[in-house]
Formats: sequence, C-alpha cells, structure tokens
Amino acid sequence: MGIHDGHNAGAALIDKEIHANSEERFVRVKNYRGFPYKSIEYILRNKDFDYVTVAGVFRKQKRLKELRNFQEKVNKRFIYIYHHFAHSYLYKLSNFKEALVISIDGAGDGLSFLASIANKDLEIIAQSTYLDSVGDFYASITELLGFKPMEDEGKVMCLSAFDAEDNIDLKIIDYLENIRSFKNYLNCVGSEATKELKKILKFYNFKDMVRIAKYAQGELERVVLKAIDHLSNEYGVENIVFTGGVAQNVKLNSKIAEKYNLFVPPFMGDEGLCLGACLSDKRINRLEINNTYFGYEIKNNNVEPLLKNMKYEYIEDKDIPEVIGELIIDNKVVCIARGKMEFGPRALGNRSIIALPTKENKERINKNLKRNWFMPFAPTILYEYVEDYLINPTYSPFMTLLFKVKDDKIKEIEGVVHVDKTTRPQMLKRESNRIYYDIIKYIYDSINLPVVLNTSFNLHGEPIVCTEKDAINSFSRTDFDALLLGNYLIKR
Repeated sequence: MGIHDGHNAGAALIDKEIHANSEERFVRVKNYRGFPYKSIEYILRNKDFDYVTVAGVFRKQKRLKELRNFQEKVNKRFIYIYHHFAHSYLYKLSNFKEALVISIDGAGDGLSFLASIANKDLEIIAQSTYLDSVGDFYASITELLGFKPMEDEGKVMCLSAFDAEDNIDLKIIDYLENIRSFKNYLNCVGSEATKELKKILKFYNFKDMVRIAKYAQGELERVVLKAIDHLSNEYGVENIVFTGGVAQNVKLNSKIAEKYNLFVPPFMGDEGLCLGACLSDKRINRLEINNTYFGYEIKNNNVEPLLKNMKYEYIEDKDIPEVIGELIIDNKVVCIARGKMEFGPRALGNRSIIALPTKENKERINKNLKRNWFMPFAPTILYEYVEDYLINPTYSPFMTLLFKVKDDKIKEIEGVVHVDKTTRPQMLKRESNRIYYDIIKYIYDSINLPVVLNTSFNLHGEPIVCTEKDAINSFSRTDFDALLLGNYLIKR
C-alpha cells in the first residue's frame, strides 16, 4: 500500500490489480493537501496489505503525527520513499527494458529534478535542488499572469499557442551540462520569484499575456530538451520516461516525442506518488496497464435511491451504445459517470462529458463549466481511425501528447482543435473501455465520425466527480441534456 499525504494526496494498493484514488475526489477540494483518510478507507474495504510505502520523507510535526497514528492503528511496517523516487518508479508501467527517467516538478523533499537510468532498478545520474527549479519557474510565470500556481500552468501552455510577437530575450533558467543541473538565475523561488519577474516582465493586455506565455513555454522546452539531449547522448539511451508535474505539459511532451521513444505516466503529477511508492517494492517488476480505472466504482444499487422525483430509465449494457449514441448524434451533451473512476488528471470515458466535436458544443460546454474561453477541449478518437485525422500519430491512450490535425479535418472536429491546429487526443482501443468504445463506434457507423469531444465531468475549479451523489450534484448545476449514471439514464 502507498500513501501520499501532501499536495494532491492519495492512496494506492497493489494486490492482484491496482487500486488508487486521489483524496480530492472524496473531500471535493481540488489538489487537496492532507492525510488521505477517505482514499485509504475506500481502498482497504475487505483488503489487507503487507506494509506501507510513504511517498516523501521531509514533513512537519503535524503530518508525522498523523502518519504515526495511522501506523499504530494498522500495526504495519512503514517505509519512506523520497518524493522523486516515487515519481520515477512509475517507469515500471512502461514497456522499456532500459530507460532514462526524468522527474521534474516544483519541488519535493528538497529536489526539483532527478534523472536516473532505469534497468532492474534506478541509478541516479543527475539532480537539482528546489532553488534551481524548472517547475517553479513556470509556476511563477503562472502566478505573474494572474492564475493559480501549481494548478493553472495548463492555462499558460494554452495561451502560448496564440499568435503574438515573441521578443523576450531573457535567461532566467538554464541547464548546465558540466554540473548536470538546472540553474535558476533569479536565485529565488515561490512568491519571491514572482515578485522579481513582475519587475522584469510587464503585461497590459491579452497579447502581452500571450507573449510572456510563449516565452515561458519556449524556455521550458529549450532547457528540458537540453538536459534530455545531454544525458541521452552520454548514456546512449533513447527511451525516455518523463514524470513529475512538469510532464503534464503536453506541448513539451510532444517536443520530446519528436526525438525519442517517450512514455509519460497517465498520473505524472503528485497524485501518482502513492502508486509510485507502491512500485518501489522490488518484488514488483513491470505492470502493463491499458486504462486508468483504478478508483471509486459507481454501483447501480447506490443510484436508484437518489433518483426520487427525477425522470429516468434503466438501460441494459448492450443497449447503452445505441441509446447514448443517438443522443450524441441528436447533438445532445451527455454526462457519464459509471464503472471505476479514472486515476490521474484525465477523464477517459468513465467520468466524462461527451458531445459532437463542434464549435457550438465547445462554446456551450465552456459556458456551463465556467472555463476560460481560451482553453481547448480534447477528443476521444477510435484508435483505428487516428491516421485519418492526425499527422504522424503515435499511440496515445492517456491524453499525454499533442498532435497536429490534418487541414482537411479541422472543420469536421473544430470543437477539439486548438488555435495552433493541434489536439490532445485519447486514442481508444476497445479493450480499454468496451462500452465507451461502442458508443463512439455506433456514432461512426451512423454518421461516419469516430470522434467525440470528451472533457472531464466537473465544474471548473472542482475535482472530477467521484460518487453517485457527486454526479447528480454536478449535473444539476448545468443545463446539459442527459446523465448516464451507472445504468440509469437521467434526462432533462
């Protein structure tokens, strides 16, 4: 069993399968920081475990006392795993026999960067302290632009795709090959770094925000690729595992994937630390995953008592593809909450909002969810048809990479295409999610479109829905047309 009790806390258990939950989903506080009581309680129903691996070593007294209290309750051995090791052990989910593992984030246990060679275990080859943090540089830019650091970095990445003159010539962060470390020339981090950046970088309108975002994104790509190029060449390894919070930047990921064989864990941020801590167990060699459905499971017998005074019908599994497919074809927006919840930041069909990938649906969903207008939506594309829509696609089942959309297909799916003609797809094979696949296949067979708009089922700023009650509560605060909750279809 693995525990992470810091930013984006969670718990995981590996027995015959993977069980993992983020605490934010239960307590309804995004990126919840604290002890994951509810995640542990859910995971441990009728289960036992050998010992606990705890992601992270350095803690304040209050957190240590909570861990000690839990240890006394379960009477099990605890092993503490350094933050970046917990990130890095997610390499065991890749199919690489040998890889260069790069973990980069804001900071954890005093480090912001750890590079290792993964073979039978991890061999450390390079690192940076939190003072020379690439992740903190990007987070400070996020705060400078008026967004929430350590949460809204994706908004900066989205802004960087818009047109604006990129004329900022400023070296704030770099990678130094001779010491194998990043270098922060501001010599400060956090709010102090934001204050220093405010003295240097000014913005007055949207184009200025775009200009700064383009600069930050360009520098991020430059220095991370510089580090990877250097270490890859030195060790002769072209398989890259990229993890840590910075690996949520899909533009950067796609730049890396242009040059290397790349694996990005689908829970690359701190939510994945609990599972990475589990994987540090030497008895676990490699685990193959084809989905991320490791969390809370929607049960039909929990749904029906919640449906009083609501219009609903029960749908058998075999009929779901046609019923939901017809709603989508009729240009309805459908919320889905069924089966096991996805682990990680992406909704991949079990806690999703889906619709035809039109501009009109994009605008409608954006307004309902109270999202920033410039944030793009992602598609789910049936894997067999990705080459019809994308330029040079490689299999990407977890929305971790960007691809250019073919010019003749942009209009057809413009609701999921960003201003730079890219999209961040979930490429879906039937073995990963049979019913979700069959819904989209029904749409394809009916109107020759193997693509749906797929966004996470939550209002902006809230965690993705977890329980049956969460789904009804979130659905009630939108004007969307239908909710498939387990096998119950609720219509307006």
